[in-house]
Amino acid sequence: MPEYSQSAYRHGDYVAKYGLFPTGEKQRAIANETIGDDAPINILSQECRNFHMHNQVEYAFCAQMLQNLDEQPVDDIGVEWDPEKYPFEQMATLEFEPQDSWLPEFRVWWDDRITVNTWHGLKAHQPLGSTNRMRRVVYAESRKLRLRVNGHREYIEPSSIMEVPAPIPAPQLPMPFSSAKTTAEVAVGA
Repeated sequence: MPEYSQSAYRHGDYVAKYGLFPTGEKQRAIANETIGDDAPINILSQECRNFHMHNQVEYAFCAQMLQNLDEQPVDDIGVEWDPEKYPFEQMATLEFEPQDSWLPEFRVWWDDRITVNTWHGLKAHQPLGSTNRMRRVVYAESRKLRLRVNGHREYIEPSSIMEVPAPIPAPQLPMPFSSAKTTAEVAVGA
């Protein structure tokens, strides 16, 4: 199942929405499977865990570049940016070997203590639009509530993979330098 950022993000002079698209053969094979109403409450987590333990997965990480603010509003996430007119462009391929995606020590640590906030970053990469401005407030309040409910005083923002309490190997990615291309350059095949 594809996943989308829903809202737009700034990258210096550029603005984009993101899409993550499963590209693995086994992922595509189960794309239209459904789950019955009588399935156990934790069926999604259990099926995902089982699938990831036995299959390599692959995703295309894509960006849909802002090209026309009149047709691609940043403030109203209810307006879809037409993917035919403004297609997603693949930026990277993400591959993951089979692994346990539901380790109890990691899940508890993540659920109880970690905080994720798209506003924790450079101003040049900030989230855009009214929805993201609202998220800034909601995420802060949600974090406070989660800490209180889970009996903790402070949240965690790990600064390295070594702070993660589970055996998660750091990915080793060959990243050769290449100049960024603008959407117009990509469109004409440059």
